[in-house]
Amino acid sequence: MPSYKVDSYLNLLGKTPEHTDLLTLARQLLKDQSTFHKLIPAQMAQYCRLSRITNGKLTIVAENGAIAAKLKQLSPTLLRKLQQYGWKVTSFQILVQAQNSTEEKKYINKQIDIKKPKLSEHGKACFNQLAATLPDCELKKAIDSLVKKQEMTKNI
Repeated sequence: MPSYKVDSYLNLLGKTPEHTDLLTLARQLLKDQSTFHKLIPAQMAQYCRLSRITNGKLTIVAENGAIAAKLKQLSPTLLRKLQQYGWKVTSFQILVQAQNSTEEKKYINKQIDIKKPKLSEHGKACFNQLAATLPDCELKKAIDSLVKKQEMTKNI
């Protein structure tokens, strides 16, 4: 089902009294998730998500132990940043919950807008110039591959 049909259905559903609170809560969670992903390193964003805030305790669900450990390291800084955004958070609870399906992970990755660094035209020209001076080697192949990938993402 196209997303605009789902959105119109949810908007219509949100006008019914039984579902108004639920959809308001879901929209707020989506907004909070977006803010949270802006505050953590981009590499980690796809591996963790918010769960709930209860009595000032923010629950974060991490996909694996390494992400949970990194979140614990970042928690003092993250706590300050969230409080600057006006969140009433005083502590974190970090849970580890592995992804159950690859389909769910694909859906989550589509929802997260991770900005991948792109080479400027000047950067590509410099890499091409460097590759032209190198003999056939792994470095030259890697540079060529990098430039080709940048060209492909430019056209998307």
